[in-house]
Amino acid sequence: MGILVFLISVSHSTIPASLQLPRVFNRLECFNNKLFLAPRIGKSISELVTRDSLRPIPFTDEVNYRIYDFRLTPFTIYINRGTALEKFYIASGKKETIYTSPDIVSFTLTPADEIVLADRQSRELIFLDFAYQVKFKIENISILDVQWHDTLIYALTKNRILIYDEYGNLFEKRSIPEPGNRIIVDHDQIILFTEQDNCVHQLNDEWRRIEFPFGISDLCVKKDTFVILDGNGDNLHILSHDDF
Repeated sequence: MGILVFLISVSHSTIPASLQLPRVFNRLECFNNKLFLAPRIGKSISELVTRDSLRPIPFTDEVNYRIYDFRLTPFTIYINRGTALEKFYIASGKKETIYTSPDIVSFTLTPADEIVLADRQSRELIFLDFAYQVKFKIENISILDVQWHDTLIYALTKNRILIYDEYGNLFEKRSIPEPGNRIIVDHDQIILFTEQDNCVHQLNDEWRRIEFPFGISDLCVKKDTFVILDGNGDNLHILSHDDF
């Protein structure tokens, strides 16, 4: 049985706000109602303080330090380098490696600061405890992205979203309208997209395809607002749910 998808197109004229950034970024995170950005290669992430001001948070002196994705807590930054997960303590400046593997494709944090990560090489979804020891694994599974929301883990594969509880029990399978490599889960919606494409698929009661007049590097949901980092990585576009 096929999936019914409604198409919505958003034009430049309906975008209420955009912000030119002073340099190029690759990743975007919303945390505590604040926006944080990271380049693909860099020594810091940046907090957007005002429309014209970024506050850098440096965490390394290493040259060619790669940032595939990152997560924040009030006191720490977790960074996926692709081959290692590192934890940076903001106040002390201390940094530690908490997990290594040749190909960490994605990770997510639970409210207890436990980690769930997708290992592309071993084809495993790995659950780490608060001491970053392996609690258990789900094997023989190719995960493209993983997100935690409420009490559930959402794992994106090539043709579906697998939803697990915190103990690794499969709770639900959701078909997707087309392949993507990223998901965002927020309250009552799932957003599926592929980096650099100009559209997202949004699931509330049913799937909707939303097209934009620009490519997408990353996006996050901030209250009732979509914040999109465009395909060039140097513009933020801000849209409310009323815009589409």
